[in-house]
Amino acid sequence: MTDNRIECCKCQTPMQPGYLMEKGHGNKHSITTWARGQPQKSFWMGLKSPQEKLETRTYRCPRCGYLETYAPTTIA
Repeated sequence: MTDNRIECCKCQTPMQPGYLMEKGHGNKHSITTWARGQPQKSFWMGLKSPQEKLETRTYRCPRCGYLETYAPTTIA
């Protein structure tokens, strides 16, 4: 997947690469992750940490604002 080949499926404008930020404990920022399966509650931590998780990559259309998110195995 190459950044310059992704076009918006709504208006066919080239999309800009980026990411979605999560604000966690103590206002610490991190990149949104994808996890396989269903969320499992943890008594102390809210959710149990999944065994498999991938960082996401999000693209935004500068024309219409549409967002498209992927979870590639590796992020270039």
